[in-house]
Amino acid sequence: MGDLFQARAGAKLNLVLEVLGVRGDGYHEIDTILQELELADAVAVEPAAEWSISVGGPRALGTPADETNLAMKAARLLATRVGGTPVAITLEKHIPAAGGLGGGASDAAAVLRLLCEVWPGVTPGDLRFTAEAVGSDEVFFLAGGTARAQGRGERVTRLTPLPQHDVVLFIPLLTIGQKTPRMFAALDRYPFDSGSVAEQFARERPQRVSNEVTFNAFERVAFELFPWLAALWRDLEERIGEAVRLAGAGPCLFWIGKSGRGETVAAKAAGADCEVISTRTVSPR
Repeated sequence: MGDLFQARAGAKLNLVLEVLGVRGDGYHEIDTILQELELADAVAVEPAAEWSISVGGPRALGTPADETNLAMKAARLLATRVGGTPVAITLEKHIPAAGGLGGGASDAAAVLRLLCEVWPGVTPGDLRFTAEAVGSDEVFFLAGGTARAQGRGERVTRLTPLPQHDVVLFIPLLTIGQKTPRMFAALDRYPFDSGSVAEQFARERPQRVSNEVTFNAFERVAFELFPWLAALWRDLEERIGEAVRLAGAGPCLFWIGKSGRGETVAAKAAGADCEVISTRTVSPR
């Protein structure tokens, strides 16, 4: 056994999420504005005699503790590339699983960053190659903050960080299996987006963001895949008197606004049929 290396793995919001079409490799072309949040998992990596992963914390439900976990996949793939030795990975989950907040991808990116300290000689190129191979949001999470991601999510352009905003997350009690591929498949029946919303956001880089200026293509099909979500969505908007939006591929919903208003919004949402989490935006690490 050796030293214990630790890091935070923040959740994310898609402030803009456009789906431009189906690629030749089977993935969808996207254009998205991503923002990291204070809400985070705690991730630890320790040199060990054999590979292992353990998952705990208040929101561990739904997170695999085996070789299918994205953090384990990332570590194994990087080890193959650089000749790394076994590690024990520990995840303390605070980000709800399968909600559209990117917790699994963020855990994977945090593990990759930590492995730079465990295994000598790991380069930024090694990290990027591995992050791209594991999934679509992992490259963004290597640095976090505010960014535009294109392609299938691997082409990341850093943007001027937003000033701090309050964010309130509304976590439904239900989700569905194979959520993200099913959401993309449902979108294929509709006209695709042009990328103009993400382009405008990246160009103008608004100093203040509200739900009125956010956009998510998955909202076109959310009620088809989550038929119970419409009632919750209506109830939340009636309670808080403002718009809420879909987080990523859902089914989590969110409100974003001026710093200092989040507690009031969260209090108004109390009693709705969901978990309410108050958090804030963060700048790049």
